[in-house]
Amino acid sequence: MRIVKKLIAYFLAVLLVLVFSFPLWVKFLPVRYLPFLTGRLAVVDNLVCRFSIKVDGKSMDPLITPGSQVAINRCFKDIDLTEGAVVLYNESSSPHFGVIRHRLPLDPIVYKISDEKAPQLLHDIVGSDIIGIVKGVDVGKSKYQSGQKAESFILNANDFLTDLYLAKIPRGVGIEMATVQKTVTFSRRTDKFCSVIIPKIKLTSVDVEIIDAKTNKTAFQQGGIVFDTTPSPNINCHEFGAGAGMLNLDPGVYRYHFLINHQALANIEFEVKY
Repeated sequence: MRIVKKLIAYFLAVLLVLVFSFPLWVKFLPVRYLPFLTGRLAVVDNLVCRFSIKVDGKSMDPLITPGSQVAINRCFKDIDLTEGAVVLYNESSSPHFGVIRHRLPLDPIVYKISDEKAPQLLHDIVGSDIIGIVKGVDVGKSKYQSGQKAESFILNANDFLTDLYLAKIPRGVGIEMATVQKTVTFSRRTDKFCSVIIPKIKLTSVDVEIIDAKTNKTAFQQGGIVFDTTPSPNINCHEFGAGAGMLNLDPGVYRYHFLINHQALANIEFEVKY
């Protein structure tokens, strides 16, 4: 009986800590979890969705004067992210203020964002990197001069790539000792997974991701890759397995994405077998 009382007391103590610390830890919840907490009670919406931040720098002057305290709303929908919206977003693990200048109709949607310090320097941001929206800012005072339509920013793979395909070599064999075989079917036991890329120009800030076609979850991701025009082609291979640098892919169907500025220049479906 004494043990039961101690367990109940411990449970109540933990519950009280969670309740009283709720205003602190809820602010760090990723935006994707907010729909599960909001839309039921106004007091919870205010607590979860809204916070304020002091603008110390001059990057948004004159839209937001230095020293201003601005209100941020974390509970927003894609339709709220329109051209002219002032947002707080993450880039290189740091929060920045900016204005959405263009909205590229891609999958996912890419937002061209810049501040007032360098209004023509556009950053490519996806919705998952936007922390919140700032309301009540008059963007009519912005220094940005739009000289292009949104569609003109959409990349054409033919401008960057001569060819890109998936291939395989025998498991455990180095690329210098094997000839790549173009394929979209791989065996975990006998094959090494390779991508063959022939760029037309030097490519920087390339992201590669492998998506599970059944769950739409990211199974592999690599960012900030640079591809030069030599050697031609660029051949990159990975063993299947759970070790560092290996592809830990279970048998199934996947999609290989090759992205520049969050835009997929290649989307190749492939299958992994035992």
